[in-house]
Parts: sequence; C-alpha cells; structure tokens
Amino acid sequence: MSATEDTMNGRGGKKWWYGIAVMAMFSLFFMGMDYYQNHTITWSIWVVAAFLFFGVGFTLLNKFGRE
Repeated sequence: MSATEDTMNGRGGKKWWYGIAVMAMFSLFFMGMDYYQNHTITWSIWVVAAFLFFGVGFTLLNKFGRE
C-alpha cells in the first residue's frame, strides 16, 4: 500500500512539522485579534513568542532530539 492510500484510510502518522503549523496558526490568530482591536500589535507579541518558542521548540526536539 502506498503512503497516499495510508493517509486516505487514516493509517498515516502525523508529520513532524504538524506541531509547528498548529503553533503558527495560533500565533497568527492572536496577532490578528490584537491587530483587529486597536490596529497595532501590542500585547500579543508575548503570546506569539511563547507559542512559537514552546511549540516549535518542542516539535523540533521531538524530531531531531530522538534520532
């Protein structure tokens, strides 16, 4: 069975970059909410930094730290 068929049937595993993509979406959401409220990015930079630091950092540690 090919990798495409495994993914279509729900037997494929998550890709290593899945966590990074999720953290990027969360970060963009918080930046968008902050920008929408006062047309500047003020407080959300700390939220974005935390999401990216922990989310991307742990994802990369899982990918490259266990091989």
